[in-house]
Amino acid sequence: MKNISTFEKVFSFAAVIISILIFAKALLDVDPNYDVGWYHLPFAARIWGIIPQEAFMSGGSIESRYDGFPLLAHFFQGLLWKVTGRLQATNLVEYLSLISYFFFLQSFFRVPLALSAIAIFTIPAVITHASSSFVDLPGNIGVSVLMMMLYRFFRQSKLPNQKELLFAFLGAAIAANTKPQLQLLIFVLFWVTGIRLLWLYFKHTAPSKRRLWLTVPLAMIASILIFATPIKNVALHQNPFYPIKIEFAGIVLNHKLTPQTYRQGNRPQKWLQSILEIDTPDWSADQWNRGDENYFDRAGGFFGFYVVFNFLLLLGLTIKERVLNKKASNQNSRQASTALGVITLVSLIPANFPQSHELRYFMFWMITLVSLNLSLISDENNRLQVKYFKIPFLIFFIVMCTKIDSYYLIPNFRSLEVYLNGIINSSILKQISPNQEYCVISRFGSPSNSFVPIQHVFYYSSYFHPEIGSDYSIKVSENPQECENIRIIPNEVK
Repeated sequence: MKNISTFEKVFSFAAVIISILIFAKALLDVDPNYDVGWYHLPFAARIWGIIPQEAFMSGGSIESRYDGFPLLAHFFQGLLWKVTGRLQATNLVEYLSLISYFFFLQSFFRVPLALSAIAIFTIPAVITHASSSFVDLPGNIGVSVLMMMLYRFFRQSKLPNQKELLFAFLGAAIAANTKPQLQLLIFVLFWVTGIRLLWLYFKHTAPSKRRLWLTVPLAMIASILIFATPIKNVALHQNPFYPIKIEFAGIVLNHKLTPQTYRQGNRPQKWLQSILEIDTPDWSADQWNRGDENYFDRAGGFFGFYVVFNFLLLLGLTIKERVLNKKASNQNSRQASTALGVITLVSLIPANFPQSHELRYFMFWMITLVSLNLSLISDENNRLQVKYFKIPFLIFFIVMCTKIDSYYLIPNFRSLEVYLNGIINSSILKQISPNQEYCVISRFGSPSNSFVPIQHVFYYSSYFHPEIGSDYSIKVSENPQECENIRIIPNEVK
């Protein structure tokens, strides 16, 4: 017992330390990732008027994203930025969504907080996003909440209470209004959940007590809130997934973007290769292969051996459950079987989705797989067994920490001032005068005297340069011909 007690202290200490380090990194470091400066931060700043549209006008493709993409996470990013006055506060949306999920698992499934932290932080895609200003993690946490509640609805043969229904709704609403890639998934899960709830309702509610006059309107209101973004897009743009190109029965809906997807191979094969990390790059937030053709670009991030371990653990728990049920000559316990069925069926969606190998869009799958295992082992009456299950989780966590870049584990104290000093071209900044409008040539690529990298142009806004003495306006364009009569910078452009 003494050794177990010591191990418990070590385990809890590791969970607390990693949580504090990631929090400190989120609080202190500016996120330099490509998409963050390209459109996440501009969206957050515009929503709250921190940097209004007239001060920073993005290019056409970004404007269509702002018009059609779900913006819930950007709303909260802008709110934290506005309240604190610190750009780095936008990182906390990802971090706080993850911490909230740990408390959710504790509340509904009795999973110890330390166990949740170690087991879920071990997923590389999670820990690389936890201190960033991407918006993938909040959306995938929303799906994970809905998935866990769906598992709960199927494993119990009784009507859910109001708290359970509320969290299922919140999970669905957060996911569908945060990431466009998750909207179709939520639509499918919405109907699966609705059918299950309807069946439970009619089974456990006497005809005389059924209040359809109240239930139906509440369900309709919940549906409208969950699918608020697609409904808005239908009303304004005649396309629920605007600006993404959608073709249905030969009819192409109004769109601005045609996503580039990998054409070689089939989607399930690419997804399987990605989750098992076959020829995938080193772990990072975007999983870019840095131009090395030996690696499957933008694939991986789930820690292949960890995926196998969790799937085998769930399979083992299912077999154990069936053996015990057979010995007892009953089928009262179907928790593991239900969990295995849920994760297997839901795998069909990401495995067949465009860009199925880009796992940061589908982190919910791995988060849910791990969460189902945590729920099952935490539900055991023998707490000594739970303690022993912590050993492999801690081992995988340690291995992950040794293999991942330390950049994702500890703060590097990249303040806004330090970051701006590293990316701002002073010769370009000298071309700017107060109260003027400029057309900034911005393109993909490394810094150049003829253009500003597209992920850096936002940081040339007047908000970040009070030394100029007054506000000025920036219009972003890839083509100088689109600037019309507006003064162009950098002025080396011909």
